[in-house]
Amino acid sequence: MYAKGQLQKHAEEILKEIGIQQSQRVLDCCCGSGTYTIAAAQLVGENGLVYAIDTNSEKLNDLRQRINSRKLQNIKIIEEDVELRVPLQDSFIDIVLLYDIFWYFRPAENKLAALLREVYRAAKPNALISVYPAHLDLDELKNFKNEMENKGFSLENEYSRQLVHEGRIEKGKLLNFKKIENYQVKKLEEQIADLKARLPAHSVSPAMIDRLEKLEEELERAKRNRNSKW
Repeated sequence: MYAKGQLQKHAEEILKEIGIQQSQRVLDCCCGSGTYTIAAAQLVGENGLVYAIDTNSEKLNDLRQRINSRKLQNIKIIEEDVELRVPLQDSFIDIVLLYDIFWYFRPAENKLAALLREVYRAAKPNALISVYPAHLDLDELKNFKNEMENKGFSLENEYSRQLVHEGRIEKGKLLNFKKIENYQVKKLEEQIADLKARLPAHSVSPAMIDRLEKLEEELERAKRNRNSKW
């Protein structure tokens, strides 16, 4: 049996290790009762902010009690379904925690893809996305890594360590990704270059021309969107 203080201290060590610092904005997706939320709040300090999002009212009430008992002013609780939306502005978050979410968000399912699109939108360029992939077997973990890459995140490092999980400290794995800046623009540019390389010298089919025009139009929209954000 682990004391809450022991779990909290261990969670803080983990988040310090991944790089959470003073004054950062952290998003804790599916935060539950907030072991990692509280730890993140301690690390970002009074000038930082932690957004704790979940749909479980009972666990969020438990988190509110813990926040009040510690008199923390830098945690904002959001009762929202992250599968539908993350109610934060674009390019706003420094670090996203996706810890122990895979009991619900399964790899290759639409709801995980929807979550990752929202995470990408809300994360700053080069933001850290730290993942604790509990409940995934080796094949599912491989599929998840591929899905992250396809959604615009690059794997920076992966390692095993002792983690806090369901009121215990147990061996697990951490995967730390970075958001790839201008991923959509780069992906479209690669697709256009590939298509142009495959165009025959003569008798180009109408379907290939139409595909090229649509990709170029999509690229222009992506560039306009990027420029309007920065």
